[in-house]
Amino acid sequence: MKKAILTLSLFASAVSATFAQIPGVSKVTKALPKPLVGIKIGGNFNQLSTSASALAQNYKPSFLPGAFVGLRKGSWGIRVEGIINFAKYDYSFQSVSNNSLTNGTFSNVYLDIPVLLEYKIISRIWAQAGLQFSRTLSVKSVASGNEPALADPKSYFQPNAYSGVVGLEARLPVHLVLGARYILGFTDLNAMNTSVSNDYTNASGAWKARTAQIYVGFRFI
Repeated sequence: MKKAILTLSLFASAVSATFAQIPGVSKVTKALPKPLVGIKIGGNFNQLSTSASALAQNYKPSFLPGAFVGLRKGSWGIRVEGIINFAKYDYSFQSVSNNSLTNGTFSNVYLDIPVLLEYKIISRIWAQAGLQFSRTLSVKSVASGNEPALADPKSYFQPNAYSGVVGLEARLPVHLVLGARYILGFTDLNAMNTSVSNDYTNASGAWKARTAQIYVGFRFI
């Protein structure tokens, strides 16, 4: 194994040296955008902003793993990510028939795909802004105490959503990155059908996601 690694290293060095001697190659290489590839993990703080009293207006913590690719040239860059977003929302639905309350927590999983424009403000500090597409992968209802879980909780949410993203990222030595973002949902996530809506007196109104994120990552290149 060591011999194989040494052989590959010597081969890569020889190829690099050969290309470096070809007229114009180094200039072309410098002119091309630099790639960015890495992985990340961090924490989410999620809220559904709404006038409906059925949903608690607090930021619930969860976590996110993801990966990113991008291109950068000078002070500008573009970046695309794939993130698995775990989110939790507390609910307390009031029944139309007897005014009883059904309490619990939605436990949602989303696939988030942000597309971001980046600008280097100062050395190692990049500002980010762009749009994010989200797909609802799963929704679970975790009831409080001995109460029953909600039937078909995924039907309470729209399957797709769009958001705006702003953030800052620090690109540190040894290929580490640290970042923070705020995601503002544009889509009304409330997708309850007529029969479900008629069961609760306090669930009507738009549900829009608000998310704060912090993360740490590693850049392979």
